[in-house]
Amino acid sequence: MNDDAVVVKLRRQILLYRVVLGCLSLIVALWYIHVRIGGSKALVLVNGKPVACVANEREAHALLRELKAKAGGDLDEIQFREDVVIARAPRDAKPVSRHRAENAIRSAISLALPRWAIICDGKPVVALPSRTAAGETLELAKAKFGRLAKNLCEEPQFKEKVTVDIALVPPAMCKKTPEEAVRFLFDSETTHREEGFYTVKQGDTASRIAKVFGLSVRDLWSLNPGVNLNRLQIGDKIKVQRTVPPKPKLTVVVRDQSEKLEKIPPPVHRVSSARMYLGKSAELSPGSPGLRRVKVATVYENGRQVGIEVLEEEILKEPVPRRIVEGIKPRL
Repeated sequence: MNDDAVVVKLRRQILLYRVVLGCLSLIVALWYIHVRIGGSKALVLVNGKPVACVANEREAHALLRELKAKAGGDLDEIQFREDVVIARAPRDAKPVSRHRAENAIRSAISLALPRWAIICDGKPVVALPSRTAAGETLELAKAKFGRLAKNLCEEPQFKEKVTVDIALVPPAMCKKTPEEAVRFLFDSETTHREEGFYTVKQGDTASRIAKVFGLSVRDLWSLNPGVNLNRLQIGDKIKVQRTVPPKPKLTVVVRDQSEKLEKIPPPVHRVSSARMYLGKSAELSPGSPGLRRVKVATVYENGRQVGIEVLEEEILKEPVPRRIVEGIKPRL
């Protein structure tokens, strides 16, 4: 075999070795990618705490995308309030079912969207697509309760410190229109019941107490096991439930102005008489009431009357004092 043939043979062998080595490298690379991305177990961490282990990283990303999609809105806009990380799971970690993993992640995270929010005392209460829509919502809120007044003293005001700014809010707080936002602020309020204690007074009975607190007698017995409600004593303390109105998300304060005439009770002037025995008295003159015009503002919060303010008072007629004589003569 000449030298040229040997060189050709060696070149073929080297080429073959290179092809085999390339194939092996490709197989190793594919295996690594499979293990790293598609085959190894993945762990979802929320604020550094393990929440759920799933089959692979692809499934973990899919679960997070599904949670965002169920919240509604643009997936690119929805954010996690917490620090959510997908990491490689330890060898001994056991993946859970997709349904169980989704529930675990959902309970550990909260989704948020950047929106124009109406902020009351530093806390977002409702959000809209634009600053203009948020401003219209506030005007509609004022009009909703302002129209209930017959004679407004001033423009309706907000009890809270109200601002409008971009904030991260839950998807459920995001509304599309000002009308929808106003319904969310005021029409979704529900009352709840709160337990407390009542001190029995003279004349109280179980049925009377139950009626005062909006309970049935059976409910009152259930709240007080071991207490004989048929033998209540003055001073006894029994458990009751009170209906508590919800704390409003936004409070609109309206002052309705009105005028009224009021009688002024006559003052009583007492004089002493040494001619009349001690303990005796007599009316010298009955006096007469005066008259005044009072301008008041009835204050409402979200349509509920909470007080009355006196704005102005004018005396139309001074009252005439009632005079009474009282005896100081000692009895012998």
